[in-house]
Order: sequence, then structure tokens, then C-alpha cells
Amino acid sequence: MAQNPYLRIERGAPGTIGWRIHYFEEIDSTQNFARELAANDAAEGTVVIAEKQSAGRGRMGRTWHSPSGVNLYATIILRPTISLAEVSKLSLVAGVAAAEALEREAVGIVALKWPNDIWLRGRKAGGIIAEALSDSHQQLSSVLLGIGININLTVDDLPAELRDKATSLRIATGHACDRIAIAESLFSLLDSRYRETLSGGFESVRAAWERYSALTGKRVSILDGGLRKTGVVKGIDVDGALLLDIGENVERIVAGEVSVEGAYDDM
Repeated sequence: MAQNPYLRIERGAPGTIGWRIHYFEEIDSTQNFARELAANDAAEGTVVIAEKQSAGRGRMGRTWHSPSGVNLYATIILRPTISLAEVSKLSLVAGVAAAEALEREAVGIVALKWPNDIWLRGRKAGGIIAEALSDSHQQLSSVLLGIGININLTVDDLPAELRDKATSLRIATGHACDRIAIAESLFSLLDSRYRETLSGGFESVRAAWERYSALTGKRVSILDGGLRKTGVVKGIDVDGALLLDIGENVERIVAGEVSVEGAYDDM
């Protein structure tokens, strides 16, 4: 394993996010290695970071563009005492922490697109996945919280087909940023928001998520099981579901079952 530049930000004891950071110059997926660690009883708060992923994964099994040495690719092992049905909320909690960490470098241009995308100036700069692992009794044993953030990616690093859709902190702000300092901020903020959620429920961080919402008040089309629904986003509820006003009523759209289209045409 290569020398770990993130050693200097390891903090706290087992259970604290970032207490132990495993580092790779290249790996197939931080999610895969974290899964192995979790199966071998790695403590909550253990983090896996890679400079490059050969098989980085995004939401719904999509490939995540993962060039070397410019971004942050991390998976955090969590062991919350919650139900399997509540796991998706953790991606929203992580979104709040990520937005707060990035806003220290990019004031006023950070937004969250439900359910788990991080946006800068209306383009995607990151994504979050919360993968539940269950035991032999089908009870939640751990959660692998994957976070990918484009930090020092340049326009030239982006494939041509992504240049009108993706961005990075460097592209959005015009200057290179300290990835290790951002990771340190992210882990500290996430540790705080995660503990806040465990003690007070998702309601305790919902208002913070709403402050960054890129969709609230916008008219969007949503594909739900092959059925298209169009309406105005009213926000999210205490369970993290999107609230869509379709005229005659407000429908709850559950994370992981839909994709949102047309939300950023005017951004």
C-alpha cells in the first residue's frame, strides 16, 4: 500500500468517522474494499480512500468517472442501529455534511439534488451512495457510505460527453483546493451530523438539507417505475421522500426508485 497522505487527519477512537483511513493509489472500488473490511468486523468510522478507481460506482450501478490524483473517492463504514428502510436517509445526511464542507471553499454555489447528488453552479460535482449490508438474519449489520467529489478535476480531464453536465470545485471556483483539508472537514462534519441524526432522527438535519435543495420550487418530471409524473417540488419530508405537487395532491417519491429530469434547464 502506498504512503498514506491522509494519516495526518486520522482522529478520535473507533466509532469516530475518520479514526482509521485506509489509502490506495488505485483500487477497483473503495466500496468493494470497505465491504471486505466490514465483513471482518472493522469498526464504525473506518474510511477507505483511493486516488483512482478502476470500477467506481455511482447510483443505480452507473460507472463513476474516476481519474487519478485530483478528486476524493471515499467509503465510510457505519454501524447504525436503524432499520434497513432507514438507510437511504444516510445519503441525505452525508449530502448535508458534504455541502457544508464544500461551501467553505465555494460560498453560495453549492446545492444538493435529491436524492444524492452534489452540485456546483448547476452541474454535478459529486454523488453519494448508501449501501446496506445485512447479516444472516436479514438485519442491518453495516452501511457502506460511498462519497465521490470532483475537487481538482479540470475541464480537460472530463470526457467530452460530460463537459456540459459535470464540474469540479476547481472548475467552479477557479482555483485548486486542498483535498486533504476538505476530507478532514467532511469527516468531522459528517461525524457530527450522523450522531445528530442517530439521537434526534432525520428531522434534526432536514432543515439543513432543505437549505441546499436545488429542486425545491422547481417544476420537474420524474420517472417512477416507467410512469412519468410532473409537478413542483415542495421539499422533502421527515423520511427523506421528495414531495411533488402534481396539482390535485402532493405525492411522496421515495429515494432510489426514481430519476429526475429537466430540473436544471434554467440554472
